Amino acid sequence: MDFQFGFFTIIVSITKLFILMAIGYFLHMRKFIDDKFTDMLSLLLVRVFFPALIISKTISNFSFTEYSYWWILPLSAMIFSVVGMVAGKIVHSFWLKGFGLSREFMCSCGFQNCGYLPMNLILFSFAGAVGDKLLVYLFLFILGFNVIMWSLVPLFLKGGIKKGFKLQVLFNPPVVATVFSLIWVALMGKGSLPNIVAAPIEQLGQASFSIAMITLGSYLCRYKAHDLTEKKPIIASVVTKLFIFPVIVLSVLRVVPLDMSYKFFLFLQATMPAAVSLVVIGSYTGANNEFFSRSIFYTHVVAILSVPLWLYVFKMIII
Repeated sequence: MDFQFGFFTIIVSITKLFILMAIGYFLHMRKFIDDKFTDMLSLLLVRVFFPALIISKTISNFSFTEYSYWWILPLSAMIFSVVGMVAGKIVHSFWLKGFGLSREFMCSCGFQNCGYLPMNLILFSFAGAVGDKLLVYLFLFILGFNVIMWSLVPLFLKGGIKKGFKLQVLFNPPVVATVFSLIWVALMGKGSLPNIVAAPIEQLGQASFSIAMITLGSYLCRYKAHDLTEKKPIIASVVTKLFIFPVIVLSVLRVVPLDMSYKFFLFLQATMPAAVSLVVIGSYTGANNEFFSRSIFYTHVVAILSVPLWLYVFKMIII
């Protein structure tokens, strides 16, 4: 497999996301949309658009027979989240003594932009069978990511998993959509959703990309994401997410006997900035969205240079 990721490709992909965010930022700044409207968009993303995207992409692209080791990718996504949060906890304990928001900090370190940004990078950099394979890897990885992101993270941010865990927490719309899609593929097969149903679901799912970015941009304006009044927590978040965590993953990938395409995809995920979905979850869990917004903003800015740098390191050490 030929890996041709360059600085220009990374910059173009991230710039496109920033343009969409800027639209949301401008709309909120000019009062075309207000806080109530932005919060409603967040709810629609969680309850309608994200589930539609999951159903559309999974049923259209996944097959149990074609990917016999499919479970490695959702499992890896869960491991990534746990390891990232543990790394965040350690950094918070030693570097940010006296600074609160430990849960928000841990989540910013444990969850990356695993969908929008890597999907753009794959689409712009690979064609044919290689690109298709990496996209399927992406959808499988997102399955595991969604299980934790949309079930346990909201509960964790509200005050702790043990204290308030209820089984129904696991069955929120994105997780239900994931389980439904897997069961459907198991029973009916890949691409078996009737077109009269699949087409509108696909259209709803495609809308999630732009709506999520515009919603994020509105939150960035609302919480003044560019404001670096407290620099130390944001710097710690950037260092942990974009430098410490990739080092951990790269060290493991050097010794794990996996196919090179798996190694490349997993390391690509390890270099990604903080998840944009955190600010959506933060809006309905009462978490500190000022910190989430700033962490997302600055990790994406630094990622313009850190991602191609890490991919160059990967090519030198692993390939």
